[in-house]
Amino acid sequence: MENQYFNTRHPVIQILMFALITLISTLAVMLLSIVLGMIIFRIPLTEWMNLLDVSDPANVPVLKFLQITQSLSMFVIPPIVFGWFAVRNPWSYLNINKAPDNKLVLVVLLLAVLILPVLNLLSVLNQEIRLPEFLSGIESWMKRTEEQAADLTEAFLLVNTFPGYLVNILMVVLIPAFGEEFFFRGVLQKVFHRWFRNPHVAIIFVAVLFSAFHMQFYGFIPRFVLGLLFGYLFFWSGNIWYPVLAHGINNFLPVSLTYFFRNQFDPAELDTVGTGPGAWLWAIPALALSMVAIVYFYRKSVSSINENPNLTIGI
Repeated sequence: MENQYFNTRHPVIQILMFALITLISTLAVMLLSIVLGMIIFRIPLTEWMNLLDVSDPANVPVLKFLQITQSLSMFVIPPIVFGWFAVRNPWSYLNINKAPDNKLVLVVLLLAVLILPVLNLLSVLNQEIRLPEFLSGIESWMKRTEEQAADLTEAFLLVNTFPGYLVNILMVVLIPAFGEEFFFRGVLQKVFHRWFRNPHVAIIFVAVLFSAFHMQFYGFIPRFVLGLLFGYLFFWSGNIWYPVLAHGINNFLPVSLTYFFRNQFDPAELDTVGTGPGAWLWAIPALALSMVAIVYFYRKSVSSINENPNLTIGI
């Protein structure tokens, strides 16, 4: 049942309401997680600022706990609450109550792997971008931010136990795949689609937001391309499961490669795997095969929607 008052509000009002829900959820869960963290890890409140030092292995479990609770509060809870306000059924609003097509699931799995050489090449090209001299201060800040993110990623991914690997699957794969897709595609893409009245502009805009949110300038372009891919998978099919699956596979591979082949893969260099002098030889056929998979997904999705009037596109 739709909430007529809520759904007739201007998209700007809906975005502000979503931002308010996200702010309240983030602050409430942050306070709760600190209290729980003080109890579970027996760390006084006065020492919490010292936890930012990722070089101390004792801090990593606490940082993982905070990362999990923060992701839940920012990406999982707000879309569910927003969906309840919109139609009193968040699963319906987020399009997660639709069963995915098995053939399209296989296509998405294949696509998520095929596109990796393209993304890694884009990552290398992105890292070569240099800002003008008068923006050297901003560039230095971006490099420091990138280095800090790399240090945190390495501290999180380098685990020696299977339970630690499972924690990483939860923290890096499951929660972000569901939460970020709920947040960016399930809510923001829909609202901006209504506002702009153009699905392509909405998908591009949300892809920019998606990439910018990660605060990693030297990975902006490949994340933007991923955002476009996730956005179109959702728009064409009207089913959130496909971008969730693609997002999950994209995050699952580095987590698993780092754990099972820790001697061959450095977490800080996973974005450059398959690059080098012959990178184009990998990227060009990978791009061609990816486009074939994308075209098949588009045609199959459109055909399914035409055959079943009850299905709707991702708006």
